[in-house]
Amino acid sequence: MLQCSHFRRFQQATIAVLAGMLCLGSMGASRGPITKLTVDPDAPVVELFEGIDQGQFDVKLVAQNAYDGRVFITNKSDKPLTVALPKGLVGVQVLAQFNPGGMGNMIGGNNMLGQQGGQGQNGLAQSVGGNANPMQGNQGGFPTMPGGGNGNNGGQPFQGFFSVPPERTVQLGFSSVCLNYGRREPHSGMKYQLVKAETVTTDPLLQQLLESHSPRSNREVQQAAAWHLANGLSWEQISQLTDQKVPGSPTSLFNPQQIKAARELVAQVKKSAEERPRKQEVVRSVVAK
Repeated sequence: MLQCSHFRRFQQATIAVLAGMLCLGSMGASRGPITKLTVDPDAPVVELFEGIDQGQFDVKLVAQNAYDGRVFITNKSDKPLTVALPKGLVGVQVLAQFNPGGMGNMIGGNNMLGQQGGQGQNGLAQSVGGNANPMQGNQGGFPTMPGGGNGNNGGQPFQGFFSVPPERTVQLGFSSVCLNYGRREPHSGMKYQLVKAETVTTDPLLQQLLESHSPRSNREVQQAAAWHLANGLSWEQISQLTDQKVPGSPTSLFNPQQIKAARELVAQVKKSAEERPRKQEVVRSVVAK
């Protein structure tokens, strides 16, 4: 059985580059993607998935492995638009024989994520969850919105804001963890679709974990917490997971310190989930322009 081998880095850089070029080609981008994020104060603000539904944005996700990926957002309109990027995103593999709108059939299992083990319903690779973030070089994170807000404060449901010129593409990084223990790891040759976390799980703890995911945090700690919440693995089961980098010499996936930190992270996530509003609302003064 192939396990979620996110600790292994077998993908070649050239494959990722070619996949990105194919994405841009399919979106009709004549110039390279924008990686330095800015905010146009005169551009209307559109929530990412509302923009997709309205045909304003075309979004491609290239999942390079369980931890890393790239998100390409193209403004298909003839005017600049500011993207309101939601917190908590999930990448789901799309197979040709399935309807992308049929998430329940594509992911399978409880909360559409499934339990531990197996290659996944319908042979799908793992789903990955986390959030999108500025590429390296944008050390300050997302740009600040006019008026002082940046979407990361005050309980707003947004990860950040940035503008996309007409018919141009912005490239973001995607930091994630595996959400399906036991399934194949993604690579850049697979087709993935980006969806909101609440589309595939109703668990407020898992939603909170994905929303608070940070590329600067310990990946192993976040992964152990994700498998505990998404796939129902007990802490004892997680402590017994091994990886055979050298045939015949299994090594533990997580050390005791990482498991301890993962348990503390889940407790922190539970507290945060209890304190968050039951229904987060879009700030009208920001989005309704």
